[in-house]
Amino acid sequence: MLLSLLTTACNPGSDTDYDYAEASNLCGRVTGGSDMGTPTQVAVVEVLDGEVACQGGDTGGPGWWGDVVAEPEPDGDFFEATVPEGSYGVEVNTDEGFSGCAAAEVTSSATCAAEVVVQVSNFTFDKPNLYLYPPAPTALAVRLPAWRAITESDPRYPVDGWRVTAWPDGHLDTKVGDRDYLFYEMNWDLGRLQQEQGWCVPGPLAQLSIEASMDELGFLPAEIADFATAWDGDFPETAWMTVYPQFDDLAIVNIDPAPDSFLRAWYYVAPGCRAVEPVDLPVVPRTGFHAAEWGVGFEPPLRAPGVVVHGG
Repeated sequence: MLLSLLTTACNPGSDTDYDYAEASNLCGRVTGGSDMGTPTQVAVVEVLDGEVACQGGDTGGPGWWGDVVAEPEPDGDFFEATVPEGSYGVEVNTDEGFSGCAAAEVTSSATCAAEVVVQVSNFTFDKPNLYLYPPAPTALAVRLPAWRAITESDPRYPVDGWRVTAWPDGHLDTKVGDRDYLFYEMNWDLGRLQQEQGWCVPGPLAQLSIEASMDELGFLPAEIADFATAWDGDFPETAWMTVYPQFDDLAIVNIDPAPDSFLRAWYYVAPGCRAVEPVDLPVVPRTGFHAAEWGVGFEPPLRAPGVVVHGG
């Protein structure tokens, strides 16, 4: 999801002349989503309570993912809502499968006191696999606050989160059977990815280079084998690729009880050989209750020929 907050006009850069109602103190429009420009079919606009709603943070209480306080009906690409003063996230989903979210701060009851542009994207991180290793069999609650951005999951992700029993060897008992890991895919904000540190590699060696970095980071052999099994035959093909490992600003995962350490690495893969700085790999000790997660996202026009879910 791409986030953008503009404070110039309710319809900046638009050729459409739209008059917002006098009572509307939150207003905006939707942009992006495809190479053809603004998507024409905005399906759902939701105003979520809490300044961290777009980032998927925990707002506390039973509505930990952010309560929906308004669902304005879009007029083409425009929307408006009347809400109390406060902090909000505006989330948009389109019929084309795009999604986006933007933060909004309503400070008064004036018309269009908060003017927001939500830029939507269909960029997806594929196959984040989440592994859990408690020192003894443990009942765990695993929540993804940004659950609205999930496109695929196994087991199917319920809005109140996964509830599993995890064993020291990583085996998971779930409501739908045994699993070796929890799997999900989600739309993501390209603007939140670092594209300074990484490495350039011939395309046929890109997958192997990621597996080598996973070994250096401390992923277990079985976790690296899952990566290889998932992508063998499905990894995109091109002459050169640039790999940007992502360790910060990833989707929030709430695990209760919390692990002692959590090793996470998402890999953003772009076509071509680009100038990059050397990667500073983090050190994450895997002792006590430890968790790990890997995922991959490809910059268009790179595209895997197919996505296969391997679990349990």
